[in-house]
Amino acid sequence: MTERHPEFEKELDRLSFTKTYMDKLIASQETGQESLKKRQEDTLENLSFKDSSLRYQEMLSHANFMKMSKEQLENLKHLRNKPYFARIDFHQKEKPDREIFYIGKTSLFDRETQFPIILDWRSPLANVYYEGRLGEVSYEALGERYEGDVSLKRQYQIEDGELLDYRDIDLTTKDELLQDSLAQNAEKRLTEIVATIQEEQNKIIRADLRKPIIVQGAAGSGKTTIALHRISYFLYTMKEIFRPEEMLILAPNRLFIQYISEVLPELGVDRARQTTFTEFVQEATSLHLPVISQHEVLMNVVEDPKKHSVIHDARLKGSKMFKDILDRYLQKCKSHQSTVF
Repeated sequence: MTERHPEFEKELDRLSFTKTYMDKLIASQETGQESLKKRQEDTLENLSFKDSSLRYQEMLSHANFMKMSKEQLENLKHLRNKPYFARIDFHQKEKPDREIFYIGKTSLFDRETQFPIILDWRSPLANVYYEGRLGEVSYEALGERYEGDVSLKRQYQIEDGELLDYRDIDLTTKDELLQDSLAQNAEKRLTEIVATIQEEQNKIIRADLRKPIIVQGAAGSGKTTIALHRISYFLYTMKEIFRPEEMLILAPNRLFIQYISEVLPELGVDRARQTTFTEFVQEATSLHLPVISQHEVLMNVVEDPKKHSVIHDARLKGSKMFKDILDRYLQKCKSHQSTVF
């Protein structure tokens, strides 16, 4: 920045406060882990085959708490490098004062006041940040509708825990921020897209989770990143009834899985299973038959155009005759419903 914003020092103090609070939580979590580990060791040491099932349940409970504590600790350590990326000043109707909310990839609450030090980007209130306008807004949470006024939207550039820059945004500057993001290398762009989600993309991410959705777009239009953020939003919204381990992401190939593997942990989806459709079918059926991928077929055609059989097959599958064959096959299946195909 050539000229520092008049509130730059205040923003430095706010970031310093956030990091200090997180450091205290990290120290507390590390101490708590040691305590849980000691309790687990004591339980195992005193456990015998004569013990009741309650002792076993206690042991398992300790193990679960240790797992949760470790995950929370890792999230805090990772989050400290960039605690938040945006801020909104929101004055809710029927409340006397304006409130300031800092938005990040996960929530962090003050343990005494329960006021959010960091607001999760997937929360209902954070949705007003992505709506693309200042002034009167509304949002829904737990079946209730809340109205108010957004007087400020601000986005931050924080790297390695240091505040480098920030900008107050409206529709125009938000487009500029998006262009800056698109100018970054692909790997960084994919992990930081949450800070520059556009209003149309936000609507897709937060669309009714109980209904199927199809997202169409040209290559490079952001379909994959929006799909990953929708998965993250789903797990956040349904966290009371759905665990990440119960989710299966079907990818077209292993290259795609490798492509998204670094982004998923950033969005809290690191425990979801990922596999290709071919591998899923092979595992489900226990049939490990050799499968030629579509990529291999296309490469064979490119490398040897004389292989007309592949081209012929493609034309056949796109013909009306092939449709008639499939229709007859489906009718045959319906007339033999007791037969397993």
